[in-house]
Amino acid sequence: MTSISPSEAQPEGAFLSRSTWLPFALMAGFFLAIKAVMSFTMNPIGDEAYYWLWGQHLALSYFDHPPLHAWLLRLVDAIFGWNLISLRLLTWVTFLASLAVFWSWARRLAPDAPAAHFWRMLCIYLASPLFLGMSTIAFNDHLMIALVIGSAHFMLLFAERWEVGRKGYGFLYLSATLLGLAVLTKYNAVFLGLGYVAFFLFRPTLRPLFKNPHTYLAGLLSVAIQLPVFYWNLIEGLASYRFHFTERWSGPLQLSWQAPILFIFVALIVISPFAAFGVARYFARRPEGEFAARAKQLAACVFTLSSFAMLILASFAEVFFYWNIVASLLLLPLAVRAIGTRWVFWLHMLYGGGMALLLVFNQAVAPVGNLFGAYDWTIASTYGWDEIGREVEAVRKEHPDAFVATSFYTTAAQLGFVIGDADVVALSPRHDQFDFWFDPGAHRGRDAIIVADPYFPIDNAAGLFESITPLKEMQILSYGRVIYSPTIYLAKGFRPPTPR
Repeated sequence: MTSISPSEAQPEGAFLSRSTWLPFALMAGFFLAIKAVMSFTMNPIGDEAYYWLWGQHLALSYFDHPPLHAWLLRLVDAIFGWNLISLRLLTWVTFLASLAVFWSWARRLAPDAPAAHFWRMLCIYLASPLFLGMSTIAFNDHLMIALVIGSAHFMLLFAERWEVGRKGYGFLYLSATLLGLAVLTKYNAVFLGLGYVAFFLFRPTLRPLFKNPHTYLAGLLSVAIQLPVFYWNLIEGLASYRFHFTERWSGPLQLSWQAPILFIFVALIVISPFAAFGVARYFARRPEGEFAARAKQLAACVFTLSSFAMLILASFAEVFFYWNIVASLLLLPLAVRAIGTRWVFWLHMLYGGGMALLLVFNQAVAPVGNLFGAYDWTIASTYGWDEIGREVEAVRKEHPDAFVATSFYTTAAQLGFVIGDADVVALSPRHDQFDFWFDPGAHRGRDAIIVADPYFPIDNAAGLFESITPLKEMQILSYGRVIYSPTIYLAKGFRPPTPR
């Protein structure tokens, strides 16, 4: 068994055993309060509303992502109705599922003080802006996070039993099922599966699994869960794969040495530089106990493969920080002793607390940049949709046969969400999921009520109609400043291009 000397273990071990769980529970309570405020007061972000509309148009898969999250959103709608609470209800379910795994890990990593370890683990996790945000916002990520954590947990239980001569194949197949569901939620969960391959390869006691048929049957189970995605892409001309591999890149791929550095810098900001420092210490230290050693090796495999792939991709194209979320997902809850020393822990808490307050103000009160003369359309365009929706509904009473549209996919989803209409569409040159729902030919000759803004103007949609008339210019205000300025138009005589 891997061991560590008392002198090496004493600083963190003593700090942990002397501490009660209550101070850390109170600190975690602060972040949970922020999460609750965001969940129940924050305006729907464009992609949140977009995925909600996916659930209203059930399909085997979707253009941007696999279908599992949309399917579950439709289930939530059927049970709890169409409202803001329903939109983010699943984020609490997946969050609680993650906490159940964290508690199990705390009992194994700190059997003498599991409660203190658990609450410190939760503080570290929630103080990371990346994980506070992605476990609260109803993107596909929150579901993928819970499934990845659950799959990794059962893989570790399987490995534990295998190494002591017990088979435990049930845990292997359960891990494979959750992995398959994670990939059915978001494609980048595939890095967990690649991490399992590396885990089996680099851990000598697990190498015999490459000769075991159950390993391949479990892998086939994960792949079989993707059949809805495979079939949808087959009948839709590989639409999702073409989008991710070619269409989403705005220009030709060019080698850049600066882009990977920027990617790392942004990753440090969203994870927390102090947590990143603690993770570096975690990698440098010898783990205490077999479970800690096994979990560290799995986390290292996943982190290395995912991060290396993203750095290579970032050398040629724009890569968003959340694409690499799987890399650090296992590390933060496992690195509690390395991040949890007094000065690293409290600096991480201060950083995370400040970022959490900034996040909730930015999303629920006013866009911070707009208040200081900058303009962030992505955040600004989440404001004012209740008011915009009321104006659109008033116009629709006068033109009941007109369909409703906007000039971009996120605004179409936000408007559709607030007026409870799943048939609002985006008339945009950008290829998106609305292209699979909207039948231009069936709407030929009809009028439309269109919402556009200066960032995504009416120009593209105007060319599809006989005439366009502005009806109302709106100004969404916060603290006396205009943060969003959409215009409502009445478009006459829809004339879509003739299909080639």
